[in-house]
Amino acid sequence: MSHVVDLDMGRILIDLSDDVIQRLDNLKQLRNQPRAELLREAIEQYLDKQSSTVIREALGLWGNQEEDGLEYERKLREEW
Repeated sequence: MSHVVDLDMGRILIDLSDDVIQRLDNLKQLRNQPRAELLREAIEQYLDKQSSTVIREALGLWGNQEEDGLEYERKLREEW
């Protein structure tokens, strides 16, 4: 069930809307896991996604290009 049994943990108090709590309870029943485990999993996924977003953004303007950077450089040098 829990993957974090042997880890040191801190406690955080959060306020959630009634709707979110209900949805969390529905998922709790569906997956047969405690709320705390579901929240830990969700937070870990969120943080992983944020880390990968930072890495993608660090690529700068070239990150959205489909052309190979080395090939682009060769084309530019041919113009000289």
